[in-house]
Amino acid sequence: MAVQYDASAIDMIRMLGCSKPAAGELWEVQMPALLDEFLRLAADQPLFETSDLWTGEPYFFYEDIEERIADDEEYWEENPEEYEEDEYYQFSKIPREQWGEHMPNYLQIASDYGVGCLTYGICEKDLEKEDPPVYCWNEANSIKDWRVLTDTLSVFLGGIVCDVLSGMNYPTAQKVLEKENWTFDNSMCVDMLAQRQIELSRMKKYPSLYGVEGTFYRVCMDAEAGALYLVSNDRKLLVICKKTE
Repeated sequence: MAVQYDASAIDMIRMLGCSKPAAGELWEVQMPALLDEFLRLAADQPLFETSDLWTGEPYFFYEDIEERIADDEEYWEENPEEYEEDEYYQFSKIPREQWGEHMPNYLQIASDYGVGCLTYGICEKDLEKEDPPVYCWNEANSIKDWRVLTDTLSVFLGGIVCDVLSGMNYPTAQKVLEKENWTFDNSMCVDMLAQRQIELSRMKKYPSLYGVEGTFYRVCMDAEAGALYLVSNDRKLLVICKKTE
């Protein structure tokens, strides 16, 4: 058995059938090559229908600020003194080309699917990096309060894929992949890994992005055998296998 311990998000979805990247000029925005490759593989894939990841074209946070200003300015005109503490009102008084003096811009790439109060993005200044950090913003906080969520984009994407496959919030992945002759088996205990000569400590570790504090995954795969092993919090094992004919 050829175990791949350093399974990336792209490795995992390619093995699961997302192997034909969308071609052509799909995006107008600059993005890291890693994100471009992943989004081309994930484009229009039902596997990601209920995931946090946006599989369409990402766009910048400044666009949201501009849209909010356009929506609210008629109310501001009626009683401007009531909105002096409103950050969007404050930004409406600053020329667009000067916004960067007050906060960075972020390329938004994902948001929590269920509620939509969290947004994930890459700082514009980091877009030329090969594997940039990913930031998170909660709409209940200041629009300037973007905080580092993962140190790298690769870890963020790995967490996205693991969340999808785990079915923690939505059974979408299982329904989609079972139609493609994949099986999901969560009846085995973690001790089974040793029986298959798989070392738990060597499996790639990814965080859950579903907001359950401390939740993490370990994952490895055997592409030749069509098997992916996903362990949640070092306790719960899920084995995803391609049916043999």
